[in-house]
Amino acid sequence: MLKKLSSLITNNFGLKVLGIIFAVILWMAIVNIQDPDKTLTFSLEVEVVNADFLTDLGKTYEVLNGTDTISFTVTGKRSVVENLTATDFKAVANIEDIDDSMSIVPIIVTATSYSSQLEITTRSSYMQVNVENLVTQEYEIEVLTEGMPATSCFVDSLSTSPGTVTVTGPESVVGQIDSAQVTLDISGSSDEVSSEEDILLLDESGDEIAQDRLTLSASRTTAMAGILMRKSVSLSFEVTGEPADGTRYHEVQSEISSVMLVGDADVLRSLSSLEISSDQLNIDGATESVTAEIHLSDYLPDGVSLANSESEDITVTIEIESQAAADVEMPVSNITVSNLADGLELSFDSDTVTVSLTGYEDDLSSVSGESISGVLDASGLTEGAWNVTVTLSGDYLSESETTVSVTITDTESSGTTGAGTTNSDTTNSGTTNSGTAAGSSEEE
Repeated sequence: MLKKLSSLITNNFGLKVLGIIFAVILWMAIVNIQDPDKTLTFSLEVEVVNADFLTDLGKTYEVLNGTDTISFTVTGKRSVVENLTATDFKAVANIEDIDDSMSIVPIIVTATSYSSQLEITTRSSYMQVNVENLVTQEYEIEVLTEGMPATSCFVDSLSTSPGTVTVTGPESVVGQIDSAQVTLDISGSSDEVSSEEDILLLDESGDEIAQDRLTLSASRTTAMAGILMRKSVSLSFEVTGEPADGTRYHEVQSEISSVMLVGDADVLRSLSSLEISSDQLNIDGATESVTAEIHLSDYLPDGVSLANSESEDITVTIEIESQAAADVEMPVSNITVSNLADGLELSFDSDTVTVSLTGYEDDLSSVSGESISGVLDASGLTEGAWNVTVTLSGDYLSESETTVSVTITDTESSGTTGAGTTNSDTTNSGTTNSGTAAGSSEEE
């Protein structure tokens, strides 16, 4: 049996192979001549037309479930179908054809080439939509700052141009909008900052709302930040004129000694004090303190103003000081005795002498008895008790004559020199000035 089968295959083997090849070629020729049908599947995005049909009704739509992409099959002659691409077709959804429930729109797929030779079949021929009311709302644009301005500077004002944005879109989306914002970087700035920034729409939680279904009157706005400097400067008062004789200008007493200013950074950096010069600060011929009301804004340079916490008006008192009298006790050891005749000695009857001084309070408060010295001129004095005038040494105005009681003795007759006495060859240590003294005898 096997021999017969083997013989059947091997007999005329070359002719048999040649016959198979010929049959394949013949089959292919027949197929090409007949050009059988072929089916291919394509996917295409749907083109939506006449969307303003809903807009004119005050409505808008959203495509649901990805139904704005459609798959379809195309059947036709193989020679035609194999040369087709998705660009040879068009899928159109005409919003005017929306159904009464306003939930589906028919999709029409057509071929732009070989349309008469093709059969198009779609699984679903409708686009599903959600139709909502179209609403419009206006929002003020809020400016948020990023970073810190230069040292001692602060943000004085924030604004945008335009200052508002009008948003149109589905009621469900617009209803989520809580604010419109832009962010402006002010890092290290000491002057006005301006920059064009994107407008963001945020919900109550601060999350950004997508704008793909919204129409904005402007997508960007120019954000501006006014940057000012804050600086505290001292007040300086220019007092003019001379007060009446016997008085002198002492000082200016003000409710405040410094003031907080705000304004242009360059101006404030060059300002160390606020100079106040006014006719009210003239003390010509004044006999007592002068009070003046100063309006600070009158003395501010351009580009600078008072901080909100500062008062516009302050009261200033120019103190005029009159002379006063004071009694001090000067040790007699500070008195230098001069011109005492030979053979005489002088002794003081007390350890101190009262000196009445006239002067200004500040000057008098620094004077003590130990700091005063004087000179007693003993010319013409003889043995006995005397009240002698002492000439003060130094720049002191005496309210009255300073006299001291002394006793003069003849050393030649007594033969001794006692404590607390002096003669013409003796002067108290610590004194350098000399003067003339006059005396009157108290001898009986």
